[in-house]
Amino acid sequence: MNRQRKRTRGKNRDPTKWKVSVRGFGIMYIKAGVLCYLFYRGLLLAGIVGIIAGICGIYIEKKREYKRWQSQISLEFREGLQGIAAALSAGYSIENAFVEAVQDLRLLYGESSVLAPEFQEMTAKIQLNYPAEQALMELADRWDVEDVRRFAEIFQIAKRTGGDLIAITRTAADRISEKIEVRREIETMIAGKKMETKVMNVIPLGMILYFWICSPAFLDCLYQGSGRGLMTVLLLLYLLAYYWSERIRQIRI
Repeated sequence: MNRQRKRTRGKNRDPTKWKVSVRGFGIMYIKAGVLCYLFYRGLLLAGIVGIIAGICGIYIEKKREYKRWQSQISLEFREGLQGIAAALSAGYSIENAFVEAVQDLRLLYGESSVLAPEFQEMTAKIQLNYPAEQALMELADRWDVEDVRRFAEIFQIAKRTGGDLIAITRTAADRISEKIEVRREIETMIAGKKMETKVMNVIPLGMILYFWICSPAFLDCLYQGSGRGLMTVLLLLYLLAYYWSERIRQIRI
């Protein structure tokens, strides 16, 4: 089955709903419009470019929101695995272990939990004699989360070979915890550099705005004739530097 078709979720769990689209369009429209006006001094051009960028911003914001949901699922999945391991240790069956995990997630994250509805859906399938390992694989396919996929593959092998599910579940939870802690430490270490990057990205625009206010005629030659070509080159260099700084800030673990 195509992975895109597997990612069908309930409306209340969809991270790509209209609010995300509106936010993505608005942010990119303002950014692109202001940037274009600073470099070309054309309201009409800024409006057109803003609309085009806003449409692209919808896709970008949806992708960003989806990644945030993936991170949240990874975090909640660790808590869910710990609940499942505890329930299995207490003698619960795998079906009841998922029920206990849902209750734990509800207590920790309330109704805003992303994973609790997924576990609840899996529990309903398992109670209808649906294979637990297959339900886990479908969850991994829906959200494309590496931690969930790896555990689902290990869980599938353990079910077939009669492995120790309790030990496997606890080990998986520990590995995810270590990964989350490493990610947090890295985020803390580079937080200052991220702020410096944001400041450096704003400084060129602030300089243009400064000359507009303090010496309006100083930059007039750049908005006429061949000056527009120079401003286009400078804009492309600025966008390239901005893109490169964003790529450097993205550290995957």
